[in-house]
Amino acid sequence: MTKAERQALWETRIAEYKKSGQSVREWCATHEDVNPKQLWYWLRKYKNQDVVYPGNSNRWLPVEIREPSSVSVK
Repeated sequence: MTKAERQALWETRIAEYKKSGQSVREWCATHEDVNPKQLWYWLRKYKNQDVVYPGNSNRWLPVEIREPSSVSVK
């Protein structure tokens, strides 16, 4: 598995984890091929980067750009 493939796999897994609303241990128990330490590693790795998770393509943008209707023009 190449580095890019591994990163894509973990980006998908992190997105699934965040959607689930479960704790790390609960989520890893349902996904037996994932160790909780691995998930914590990848969560920390992406915490400090501008990662765009699948389905949240504009998450890193400022609110004014993301939701232009929320800005009032005076």
